[in-house]
Amino acid sequence: MLFNSLIYPAFLFVVVLVSWALLAPRHKDSGRAVPVLGALRLGFLLVASWLFYMVSDPRFIALILFSTLNDFFIGRALEDTPDARAGKRKALLWASLVSNLGLLGVFKYTDFFLQSVNDAGALLGADPGLPLLHIALPVGISFYTFQTMSYSIDVYRRRMPAERSLLRFALFVAFFPQLVAGPIVRAIDFLPQVQRDPKLSADQVSTALFRIAQGLIKKVLVADYVAVHLVDKVFGAPEAFGGLEILVALYAYTLQIYCDFSGYSDVAIGSARLLGYRLPENFERPYVALTVADFWRRWHMTLSGWLRDYVFFPLGGSRGSMARTYFNTYVTLVLIGLWHGANWTFVVYGFIHGTAICINRHYRNRRKQTGEEIPSDGWSIAWRWLLTFHFVVLARILFRSEDFTKAGQVWRGLFSADLSLDAVSGGVWVMLALGFAAHLTPKGWVHAARDAFVRAGPVGQGAALAGVAALLGAIAPTEAVQAFIYFQF
Repeated sequence: MLFNSLIYPAFLFVVVLVSWALLAPRHKDSGRAVPVLGALRLGFLLVASWLFYMVSDPRFIALILFSTLNDFFIGRALEDTPDARAGKRKALLWASLVSNLGLLGVFKYTDFFLQSVNDAGALLGADPGLPLLHIALPVGISFYTFQTMSYSIDVYRRRMPAERSLLRFALFVAFFPQLVAGPIVRAIDFLPQVQRDPKLSADQVSTALFRIAQGLIKKVLVADYVAVHLVDKVFGAPEAFGGLEILVALYAYTLQIYCDFSGYSDVAIGSARLLGYRLPENFERPYVALTVADFWRRWHMTLSGWLRDYVFFPLGGSRGSMARTYFNTYVTLVLIGLWHGANWTFVVYGFIHGTAICINRHYRNRRKQTGEEIPSDGWSIAWRWLLTFHFVVLARILFRSEDFTKAGQVWRGLFSADLSLDAVSGGVWVMLALGFAAHLTPKGWVHAARDAFVRAGPVGQGAALAGVAALLGAIAPTEAVQAFIYFQF
């Protein structure tokens, strides 16, 4: 089910209404919740989450059920096994990692592996002839497998107790606002929330509605518009466009993917808040970053944070030699690239980001050794921002292109002598201006707009939301509803 479809608001309204109606009442004498009714609420949210997922493809609910049962029982076994039996605890952890990574490997990377073997054989003059299986990619598999793995790892590390309720754990895995495209939620943050009764104030409802509207504006008004009117056309046939048109399309895609993904996160966070739960932030104005490392601290923060805590730090982080630090950086960034897609373009995408981070680390360390401070004047900040931003923009060629051939066409097209901008419509220019201006707007202004919305009261908020709905209806592409980009990952 798509957040930007007409059915989602109705679905969310019903789920919110029924879930709060099922909130466990409290005894006047003891103040304790009635556990049966509390379980009914969680059970209703779980069933609603499963239905939400099955709208896309009901077959793959079996994978979610497998991940749920697998890591629930492994987590309990990990907690119940004493540290003295270290071998058994490691075996249990490996069982979780292998099963989860096995799911990813089979459903996401099988054809990538087979094709890579065929390509390598062709280079060596052989023909392995391995047939591709064309296995359908389950929506959200990269997200919920990482969630359940982090749970098993944290229980193994004794950072959190194992969840004893299968109902609560199943809701953690399948909670619909973030199920198919994040943010990646960790059990250590979410499970304590479902272990107590949720609370929701009128101001929090208003803030949640503002966040949902903000996300839909990003997705429908900006991301979908520039995709349909420029980006898809240019990447579909780059040879038909001039250098400046391709450059503007790259700027547009850079804005599109941010508005698309952060818009999803906004709707997810707002929807969860209406149900009384908090999800982690996933973006922090990534295009104001002054280094590539800073960009990854701001972009898809739940993924970069996950790989930092469960891959980079366990490998040794930056505590060892410089060579070891560079190795750890490359492993982490290549995994970030490969997480996004089973394609060598994503591997190279992660590799060049890792290279940029290592180069920056090298010069920063050299400055420290010589006692030279990093310049902080306006000009230095400006060129560092400009360099980082355009590195991100140009790297998006690999991210958006389906193969190296198409990426090469786009790259060569950038140097075309054709400087026409006829393909860039006035509407695209407007969306680019509005989108980047909103991205660079000081956070205080956004908070002020949110606070004004909260103060407007039900009538004012209803009018504002109706206006947003009318605007989105007028601007939305007349074709089928546009899916979110990260559904493919």
